[in-house]
Amino acid sequence: MKIAIIGAGNIGSLLGALLANTSQDVTLVELRKDIVGAVQAGGVRIDMSDGRTLQAAVKITDDIQTVGVVDLVVLAVKANATRAAIAGAKGIIGKDTWVLSVQNGAGNVEDIVDVLGDDSHVIGGVFYCVVTPVELNRLSWVVGTGGLKIGPANGTMSPKVDEIADVFRGVGLDVIVSTNVQALIWRKVLENVPLALGTALRLTNDEYAVYPHAKEIIVNMAKECVAVTSAAGIALDQAGDPIQGLLETIQKFHDSGKKPKCSMLQDLERGRKTEIDAINGSIVREGKRLGIPTPVNDVMVTLVKIQEEKNCS
Repeated sequence: MKIAIIGAGNIGSLLGALLANTSQDVTLVELRKDIVGAVQAGGVRIDMSDGRTLQAAVKITDDIQTVGVVDLVVLAVKANATRAAIAGAKGIIGKDTWVLSVQNGAGNVEDIVDVLGDDSHVIGGVFYCVVTPVELNRLSWVVGTGGLKIGPANGTMSPKVDEIADVFRGVGLDVIVSTNVQALIWRKVLENVPLALGTALRLTNDEYAVYPHAKEIIVNMAKECVAVTSAAGIALDQAGDPIQGLLETIQKFHDSGKKPKCSMLQDLERGRKTEIDAINGSIVREGKRLGIPTPVNDVMVTLVKIQEEKNCS
């Protein structure tokens, strides 16, 4: 399958290396010339938590028009770049090309559909992984955290969606396909609500479970998310109490002994804007639309934006 991955950050580079290692025809598209140069010179290296190392030669370019029409576009840019990225990709999207979002937050699928004017070849997705940058073309990946959940934007299943799922299964990822993509997306929004706290207070992921007041804030943010999704008619993609599931997840982070920083905190430390608007901000926006109060998420969004004002150029 001919694949273009737009965005050679943590997720894009990881997927690019995995796909290239299984002989898929994959090209990374990245605007940052330092990343392009590093990948061209040395490929992408993945240091795995089980001691293995993957070194993959991956094609990369900063000129998307040189890629040509592809079978699949994977969008791995930050949520605030979605519209510009998909508009710039129109030249490589043919009548049979599918577009898959593996981005954080809510609203990306809607933006893609709006720009393309068609939802028939758009797939929403969420990618679960713990991956941190070591160098421009080198990543550290916690093996076993590579779960991909995808579903057609219009809710209508196609054999092509299953074919795309099989491509990612072929690189060793666990892939689940669902016709209810909004449930998948909002489930991850719920699981990502602690990121705002970690970014505002500069906590590592293991620290969420350490401080009682931190857990209290996380629970209140999660309750607001559940109230909003319930009002929107979205059944979150999990059996049982989703908030209890979130608490169990943050406890696992603590018990792992690892101290990873969330992606938003990594962005902030690099002087870049975060994805707060697509995560906690989406809860606030939907709450306003539906008349559901979201005061805790509202404050957390504001605190992260203050950090952005302080640290981002």
